[in-house]
Amino acid sequence: MEAKKILVLEDDESVAQLLKFYLEEEGYTVKITQDIKSFRMSLEEETPDLISLDILLPDGDGFKVFEELKQNDRTKSIPVVFVTVREADKEKGIKMGAQGFIAKPFAEDEFKDTISQALRGKPK
Repeated sequence: MEAKKILVLEDDESVAQLLKFYLEEEGYTVKITQDIKSFRMSLEEETPDLISLDILLPDGDGFKVFEELKQNDRTKSIPVVFVTVREADKEKGIKMGAQGFIAKPFAEDEFKDTISQALRGKPK
């Protein structure tokens, strides 16, 4: 069986590498992007099974990126998990339809569990 593909949009290099490590440890194929432009280019190249999306980005707003994803027929069914420093955005993210929300800093098990649940279609 082919490994699930996860596309990560995270501007903080150290957090991005940590997420990549955790996901690869679980057997996922991971692509890291650090800005919205490279994220969009990656989406054009390949459709992931899940997206891990930061909200506070240097070149835009993760909520706007999420809205774009949900308005596109090709990407609207991809589960999205928000990973962000702003716990206050959790309610908004879940109401918008995200499959999960993880506030930084987070525990490894919490992150892995949320990703696993989202891939199974169970919001966390």
